[in-house]
Amino acid sequence: MNAAVWAIQRGRMMGFLVALIVFVGGFAYTQLGQLEDPEFTVRTAVVYTEYPGARAVRVEQEVTEHIELKIQQLGELDQVQSHSRDGVSVIFVDIQEHHDPEKLRQIWDELRHKVNEAARELPDGVRGPIVDDDYGDVYALLIALTGEGYGYDVLDRVTDNVRRELLRVPGVAKVELFGQQGERVFVETSREKVAEMGLTPHQVVQALNRQNVVEPAGFVEMGPRQVRIFASGVFESLEEIRSLSIRSPVTGNLVYLRDFAEVRRGFADPPQALLRHGGQDALAIGIVPSQGVNVVELGDRINKQLSRIEPTLPVGMSFGIIANQPREVQAAVSEFMINLVTAVVIVIAVLLIALGLRTGLIVGSGVPFTILATFIAMWVTGIDLHRVSLGALVIVLGMMVDNAIVVAELTVVKMQRGLDRARAAREAVGETAWPLLSATLIAVLAFSPIALTDTATGEFTRSLFWVVGFSLLLSWVLAITVTPVMCHRWLKAPAEGSAGSDPYGGRLYRGFRRLLGGVLHWRRASLGGIAGLLVLSLIGFMLVPQIFFPPAQRAQFMVDYWLPEGSRIRQTAEDMAVIEDWLQGQDEVESATAFIGEGAPRFYLPMLPEHPNASFGQILVNLKAVDDLDGMMAATRGFMDQRFPDAEPRVRPMQLGDPVRYPIEMRIIGPERDTLRALAEQGRDMLAGDPRLDHVRLDWRNKTPQIQVDVDQERARRANVSSAAIAEALATAFAGQPIGVYLEDDKRIPIKWRFPLEDRTDPTQVETMVIWPEQGHRPVPLLQVAEVSVVWEDASIWRMDRERSVTLQMDLMPGFIAHEVLRDLQQRVQDLDLPPGYRLDWDGEPVKSQEAQRGVLQPVPVVLGLMALVLMAQFNSYRRSLIILLTVPLGVVGVSAGLLLFKQPFGFMALLGVMSLSGMIIKNAIVMVEQVDLEMERGEEAHEALLEAAVSRVRPVMLAAATTVLGMLPLALSGPFWAPMAIAIMFGLALASLLTLLAVPLFYAVLFGVLHPHPNPSPRGGEGQ
Repeated sequence: MNAAVWAIQRGRMMGFLVALIVFVGGFAYTQLGQLEDPEFTVRTAVVYTEYPGARAVRVEQEVTEHIELKIQQLGELDQVQSHSRDGVSVIFVDIQEHHDPEKLRQIWDELRHKVNEAARELPDGVRGPIVDDDYGDVYALLIALTGEGYGYDVLDRVTDNVRRELLRVPGVAKVELFGQQGERVFVETSREKVAEMGLTPHQVVQALNRQNVVEPAGFVEMGPRQVRIFASGVFESLEEIRSLSIRSPVTGNLVYLRDFAEVRRGFADPPQALLRHGGQDALAIGIVPSQGVNVVELGDRINKQLSRIEPTLPVGMSFGIIANQPREVQAAVSEFMINLVTAVVIVIAVLLIALGLRTGLIVGSGVPFTILATFIAMWVTGIDLHRVSLGALVIVLGMMVDNAIVVAELTVVKMQRGLDRARAAREAVGETAWPLLSATLIAVLAFSPIALTDTATGEFTRSLFWVVGFSLLLSWVLAITVTPVMCHRWLKAPAEGSAGSDPYGGRLYRGFRRLLGGVLHWRRASLGGIAGLLVLSLIGFMLVPQIFFPPAQRAQFMVDYWLPEGSRIRQTAEDMAVIEDWLQGQDEVESATAFIGEGAPRFYLPMLPEHPNASFGQILVNLKAVDDLDGMMAATRGFMDQRFPDAEPRVRPMQLGDPVRYPIEMRIIGPERDTLRALAEQGRDMLAGDPRLDHVRLDWRNKTPQIQVDVDQERARRANVSSAAIAEALATAFAGQPIGVYLEDDKRIPIKWRFPLEDRTDPTQVETMVIWPEQGHRPVPLLQVAEVSVVWEDASIWRMDRERSVTLQMDLMPGFIAHEVLRDLQQRVQDLDLPPGYRLDWDGEPVKSQEAQRGVLQPVPVVLGLMALVLMAQFNSYRRSLIILLTVPLGVVGVSAGLLLFKQPFGFMALLGVMSLSGMIIKNAIVMVEQVDLEMERGEEAHEALLEAAVSRVRPVMLAAATTVLGMLPLALSGPFWAPMAIAIMFGLALASLLTLLAVPLFYAVLFGVLHPHPNPSPRGGEGQ
């Protein structure tokens, strides 16, 4: 049954349906989640293992290799990358991207099982390993707590209370604290004082450990009952520690700890990490939202909770915002909603001007109805409002009215030819419904590679396909139901005497008919002209710069600061304070938060956190306006280069999409550490001086000096000194030795025995050290049983897929593009002489871009097959299908011209634009070919049918192109993320639509042998069709 007839007969029901769409669509919009960018799954877990006292190479060989070997057995493993440092092993486990996020929990459980198997093979003294599968957690809010004059003990206590209060807020999944300084109880004395008491350091440590224990004491049976016995000797106050008595084996006297040692509370020294906000010591509170929660609403609830908490804070203590994702989301969604409303107004204005008031309103009303219906579909399927989904609505906005334009315009034409409104609407829908459905399906399929790819980039942009698909299919349904009803009710009958007139007799139509007639007459020259345009476009396309994703347009940037490996965290903090002070003095800066000894937590999904390192610091800079971003980054880069010439500073904006650590990375893989480092240094020398590169750093960093104590086992045995006693004495002398915990309420505070600062920081103390044998009372000089030397060692060893690898990491100066620079660099390092067993790989933005493009292009053959199937189902003709497919390359002409004209790069989003453009072009071509067949079925001679079909399609095709192109204007002006895609579609569609009007008749005439003025063979039927 004709859909128009069915809908017109049920006019009241259609009115109710439209009202229902408006009401439910408005409600659905209020229920949609809001994000700045779409979520994508971080398929990475991190395995942490501590091996105190071990050099990096021992950590690698005794810990990292064993764990990697077990991890390698995971069937879902994509790659494993490890970082072995002095005392620490960090292993990054990446899972193949095609695995469903719902399966990750099971995969992480299997990873834990493998890691636990490896743990049995690890040496004594290893702590862990621990699997962190929350590596991808994003902290929607980072809040600083500062208080001038307050110590970390007070800040700790207050943040613990704040954390408990924030966990009560609905929608909060997790609250983590950062910058906390681990509290300690220090027992501090000198070797001389210990000796004066007739004691050895080992005896003091043993006494403390024996006293501070919780041991099982069994139970006693009392009749029918069994009563447990508890014997606890844990310290319950600092005075109890000071009052510990120890009997001297030399004098036999009891001495108290307070007689020769100072017992006091303090914080870890040196600290593991520091945090400053606005130049003040601070702690940070990170809030992770629950899955699917509306981040903007959560931000409002958290702000209300903080407003209730703030008056209860100690005087002088206050909260500060480090990162505020709800604010960013609200601003981004508001901006895109403005773009969407602007685009709707533009599209409706174009329709009103081109079609007149009544027809324009009929067609234009489909825009809000379709958008609201799409909101319903998004609500049902769980798609949030964010950069991609809202951008998809703007992209598809002009396409939403294509179907309604065809139906309404054809209805008007038929009414002008004398048909009444009901019959005109019925015939318009009857002639176009199925061709429009085929064209709509083709347009949807053009976006489908995004949904079919299994890469992280595809996951990031997948909602583009679903939103476009929902919108186009819903627009088709409304075009064949609601549009004919509105045409039937509101279109005016043609004026008296105008019925039966030629609707295509105007000057524009006559001029186009003459142009098309010339093209058909000079068909060889016309084909040559089209081929020439395509060749020129392809040549021009080679001049278009390529990128992966542009930087995010956020009023934020990051400052990374690297001192030479082995630097003290206090030195890093001093340098960072200079940078902070300078930043705080800039008018453009709203706030600056410094993370010292570690990177900022992941407050933004496309970022890669840095792991702890005393020589590293990071500053998150919030600006007052995004327009100041480029200028402030350049000024900061200049200040740091001038002020810290020996450091490795890095100034970078926030990223979009699948993150990369550096724009270009050159990785050298091989077995030997010294050879790898030499090759890397040689490669860095080759790249030195390139003005396009902003620092070239090695991920292994510099070698560091280490004091090597080589124990002569024979001499040590004769002196009754073990290697363990030597290691314990060295640890006690310089790092201090843990001796249990001090319990205070629910806190467990480690107790540490150590010597004074002047002894701990004097390296000459190594050579004058004495070791106390486990049996006997005479100390043994260290140099009697060991040799002491200074060696330079690798403090950092990276591996990729269980092979050692050194990576040269390169930033680019502003204005340079990684794809272009990479080609030159690859040529420059060709002279790098790699020994057998060594190889060179490249990574970074160009490689990620190629992987993402391969992922999205991989399903293209399947999509083309489906498109061909739709065409064959519609036309049952090979040649007609071929005619339509031959129009697709015409889009390249406008794409190339537009990108070059506006100096826009070709990246992943532009690639999606080109792919979607193909669907728009095919959609126009389908309707044109169908119109040719209709004209021939009415008895028109083949040549005349081509002219009539093309002329009748001029207005709807160009109007559809105009609505799409002008509707996309706000997107083209919105920023670098959408601009390349929008310009590619705008120029590609504008020129391709004009060329399609000429090329489809031309291709039809060539393939079907239409000769002027001879008739064409039968338009339908068999194999030859």
